Amino acid sequence: MRGRHTATGHQDPPHRTVEEAREMTIRAPYRTIAALGGALLVMLLPGPEAAAAGEEAVREPVQEQVQEPVLQGEEITGGSNPGDAVALSSGTQYLDEFTTGTLHYRIPREVAHSTLHVGITTLGQSGDGDQVRVEMGTWEGDLCASDTISSSASGFLDHLRTTHVAAGPPLDGGADGTCGSSEEIVLTIELNADPEDAVSVGQPLEILVYEEPRPVRLGELPPPDEGFDHDWRDIGRDVSGALEVEPGRSFGMAPELEPGSTYEVTIRPGETQIFRVPVDWGERLQAEAFFPEPDEQRADRLAGMGSVSLAVTNPLRALVDHDSGTLSTSSATQNRVNPGPVRWFNREFSYTMLAGDHYLVVTADEHDASESLSLLYRLTLDTFGEAGDGAPAYPDDYEGAWPTFSGGEVTADGPGTGALTRISALGDSTAVVAVLAVVGLLLIGSGSIVLVRVIRDPRPLPDGAGPVPWQGPAPQGPAPQGPAPQGPAPQGQQVYGAGPYGQPPSSPSRYGQRPDDHGPPAGGAAPEPPPWGPGPERR
Repeated sequence: MRGRHTATGHQDPPHRTVEEAREMTIRAPYRTIAALGGALLVMLLPGPEAAAAGEEAVREPVQEQVQEPVLQGEEITGGSNPGDAVALSSGTQYLDEFTTGTLHYRIPREVAHSTLHVGITTLGQSGDGDQVRVEMGTWEGDLCASDTISSSASGFLDHLRTTHVAAGPPLDGGADGTCGSSEEIVLTIELNADPEDAVSVGQPLEILVYEEPRPVRLGELPPPDEGFDHDWRDIGRDVSGALEVEPGRSFGMAPELEPGSTYEVTIRPGETQIFRVPVDWGERLQAEAFFPEPDEQRADRLAGMGSVSLAVTNPLRALVDHDSGTLSTSSATQNRVNPGPVRWFNREFSYTMLAGDHYLVVTADEHDASESLSLLYRLTLDTFGEAGDGAPAYPDDYEGAWPTFSGGEVTADGPGTGALTRISALGDSTAVVAVLAVVGLLLIGSGSIVLVRVIRDPRPLPDGAGPVPWQGPAPQGPAPQGPAPQGPAPQGQQVYGAGPYGQPPSSPSRYGQRPDDHGPPAGGAAPEPPPWGPGPERR
């Protein structure tokens, strides 16, 4: 294609025909797709170091990463003072982070005379950790419930730490007091540590909230089962019929297990595995983690191995029972949990007080040979008792029989968890990025194909419409020599806790007695809601 000579002897830039311009426009999207695909391939291909590591991986067995526990919930940020307290709703689980100060929340009471339950879960700490102080009270200054989460948690081998506190009317059916009648309950969480020495700052914590209506006939409920003897009943161990199950890394990811079944599971040192078991009123759960006797080679590798633990929690994640011990190198090892039946009045002395999903937690200590050591065990469980026996009668308009929680979309497994870290907590980050990139490339490609079809098949002009005359300025200078150009004139363009029941209660009044001598200050209400006083310890 040659340019056109003007009268001055200069050559104009070459002009393309309509067909040539259209063809170039058609090719552009395909070139864009090819460029994007090449860039994606370059990003995903390993570099020299990764390629060398891949060659080593061919010679050495590929080792899976130890699955550490994670927390889940709807992201919130607790208030730094009472006036900024964040509202929490029943039936939701939240995810926050520890700070050097006190975190403030408020829980509106939606049902009169209800009990507000709060469950707290944090990640464990190796070595000297921080204690966590949890309190529930009223704006008038009454302390309704409190607990201190220890810096260590033997039941979970320091992998997790949990507690469960509640504020509501007194258990004897007497006058509500402010803890059972206040329109809002205030929750505070803080680290019992010097801010300069606190190691939990930035660590995630999971908060559960559950509002339980007051039963209508308390006098008809069975008394607390303080005399339960915890005698073990044989539940069998179905080795030949053992089922397979994928353990969960968090309470929200825990798979449901069927009572009366045996499951064959593999755990690695340093891992935490969580399973879910529904337990009704009047029922009690038994479970056993059985580690077979190791052969001689495996026994040598188990030398120096720490403990393995089996624990059970209630629906608010409070530790109900646990059994732990060192793996034997010469015989089989078994850990068993056997809490009492679930009864409403058990809240006077234990955490077996709510029907709902209970959780079995299996943990294994870290070991020097953890990179190549895996432990096979069989998890057998069953429930005893008549389901629904001793169930409380709630008001007719109350629909939620068991505690259930939503809001587990965000996952955190350490301090300062960013968006990419949260994505990687759910799976391999490279695979996630690759999938997202491929989806984006497909979207771009689909749009380009539509564009190509539109260009190839332009909408025809209406019948009878002629060429649009040139609307631009008249050309300057002498008229060009030669034949007149053919076709229409060009158109314009548009631009455009510890012990079998967690932390041992210091008194049976944890769930609702109004503390004495903690009324509002004399002279009327203060301009800002005051924090409540220390008050007696209430569990």
